Amino acid sequence: MSSTENGHLEAAQDNSFVQAGWEAALREIQHQATHLEARGAVRGAVTLYDAIRIARAGGLNCEHQTRF
Repeated sequence: MSSTENGHLEAAQDNSFVQAGWEAALREIQHQATHLEARGAVRGAVTLYDAIRIARAGGLNCEHQTRF
């Protein structure tokens, strides 16, 4: 395996770890939203659920931020 191929493999592994961490964070936010909802804090739960949807959709369009 060349050093270039090795670099691509490492980048893919790093991306997999980042993706796994991101998914774990979103699951935890959803878990907390479920707790809020069960306690009757529906507005807080809906806010977290909406944040999850926005994150999964790639964020909001904003005129002062550029997207890559």
